Amino acid sequence: MIKKYSKWSVILSVICAATIFMSYEIAPTNPEGAMKILIQVFFFTAIITGLLSLIFSFLGFKNKERGFLKLVAPIIVVLVLLAFLFSFVLMVLSFL
Repeated sequence: MIKKYSKWSVILSVICAATIFMSYEIAPTNPEGAMKILIQVFFFTAIITGLLSLIFSFLGFKNKERGFLKLVAPIIVVLVLLAFLFSFVLMVLSFL
């Protein structure tokens, strides 16, 4: 039985990107109570699904799966990290 790790890799990477951006989109200036917990759930879900998507992508490479799907997860995770790096640089520049 051939397992399709690359399909799960793509699904988890899309969930990762959606939840990380959702956690920042819904965040008020001063989160309190349930909103704070919801933001933390979204953030840690994004981290876990991002790591799992990279693991499934690695398993897709290891099993020599055909197609481009195994490349999508690393690209999405790198784009999310670049978005955070860009926002961090803009934040630092705003303090100058």
